Amino acid sequence: MPAPPLDPRALDRAAELIGAASRPVVIAGLQCESPEPAGWLRAFVEALPAPLLATAQAKGLLPETHPLALGTFTGDEALLGLADLIITSGLSPEEIDPRHWPHSAPVVHLARTPHSGLPFMPMVEVLGDLSLILAELAPRLRGKTRADWDMFQLDRLKRARAG
Repeated sequence: MPAPPLDPRALDRAAELIGAASRPVVIAGLQCESPEPAGWLRAFVEALPAPLLATAQAKGLLPETHPLALGTFTGDEALLGLADLIITSGLSPEEIDPRHWPHSAPVVHLARTPHSGLPFMPMVEVLGDLSLILAELAPRLRGKTRADWDMFQLDRLKRARAG
C-alpha cells in the first residue's frame, strides 16, 4: 500500500515542537529498518542531537558504540523521564507494550501508519514515507536551537543500562 502524501501543516507543527525541545528522545521502530529510512534517521538524531532508543524489532539502527545509541526500548528507561519531547519514528502497535508507556512527555509521531493502537496520543502525527518525512523536516529545522543534552549524562545512562 502506498504511503499517504505528506501534510505540510503537520510537518510544520512537528518541526515547531522538535525545534523547541531541549531534550528530545527518539524511539525508532520496525518501519525504520530498511536502509534509506535508517540513513535518514541517523542523520536526524545526529543533527538534533537526540538519543535513540530502538524497539527490539529495530535493533541495530545505530551501532552500539555510537554516543546517541542508548539501546533497546523497554519502557523503564530513566532517559525518558528526562525527555521534554518523545519523537516516535516508524513505531507500530505490536512493538510497544501499553504497560510500558507511563511517560508524560509530549509525543511527535512520524510513521507510515497512524498511532491507533499505540499507548499515547501524539501532539502531532506526520504520516507517509519515513525517508520523505525526515527529508522534509530537515529544512524546517535548519537554524533552530540544537538540543541541549549533556553527553556525559547520556554516557552514564548508557553505561548504567549496560551494567
